[in-house]
Amino acid sequence: MSVLDELGYRVELTSTEYVLSTLKNFLKTSSEEEFLEHYLYTVDKVLSNRPSNYGCINALKALGTYILENPGFSLEDVFKIVNELINVIDNACTQSAIIASNRINNEDVLMTNSRSLCLQRMFRALIDRGINVKVYVLESRPGMEGLETAKWLDDNGLETYLIIDSATRFFIKNVDKVIIGAEAVAANGAVISKVGTSLLSLIANEARVRVLVVSPMYKFSYETVFGETFKIVEGDWKYLMSSEVRRNLPENYSVYVPLFDITPPEYIDALVTEYGLFSPQALAVIAKQTYWFKYGASNLEEIVGKIKKNFFNR
Repeated sequence: MSVLDELGYRVELTSTEYVLSTLKNFLKTSSEEEFLEHYLYTVDKVLSNRPSNYGCINALKALGTYILENPGFSLEDVFKIVNELINVIDNACTQSAIIASNRINNEDVLMTNSRSLCLQRMFRALIDRGINVKVYVLESRPGMEGLETAKWLDDNGLETYLIIDSATRFFIKNVDKVIIGAEAVAANGAVISKVGTSLLSLIANEARVRVLVVSPMYKFSYETVFGETFKIVEGDWKYLMSSEVRRNLPENYSVYVPLFDITPPEYIDALVTEYGLFSPQALAVIAKQTYWFKYGASNLEEIVGKIKKNFFNR
């Protein structure tokens, strides 16, 4: 059981964990028809629950494009595409982590927040190379994912300090670099990540502390090139209080719990991808050279519409 389970908090998958879990669920289907039904179900689920997870959206566009281009596909063939996507994403996360670890010096003091699979792999790379760092971890309300990160770092032998979110500015004077993960990256280099990340980046910018974002290119939003904006997921009152506390509040009491926020590119020093380290403004150029570019101009809702028409006459 995780520390969040023990404390009664929800355990949410990280951005990359969510993509990999979503793709692996396709491998549980047992027929072509079931695969197609599961595809439609998955698109609805992702757009409802994690609409800013562009790793998932890009993977679903790639999968949907394959289905449309190969209407007589077999389950064996489409499973090969799913496994290819899993490998591309998993390897990109690892490579980005290794590149990020090369920017960390021995005895650096770092600050991070929330929980990220790619950051975890970066810290693993540092540990394997014998690089010693001290890490301040924000608790990361409302989900408190920072507790999981702090426990993992401490269990793996790194000097770790769990701090409350509101103490970020107090501790930033001790920090050499801020390093964070991402849910998605826009064409202008803006980053969508755990709520509070924009405040952390603003404080670091004020203190002249470099901010590095580990974000493989599968998280790049091609839609933002064409003017679309990110959708910010909101949570409910259950993130903040128990049912007993809620019952004692006025009937019309309302709660606003954004789960992500957007960090402007001017507060970010570099984005770390599997292709290297780039300024936020350069990412749109790099995006043209990636595995995902051929699917970038496609629209997921249009793909779904064609699949419904071609395979289900809907």
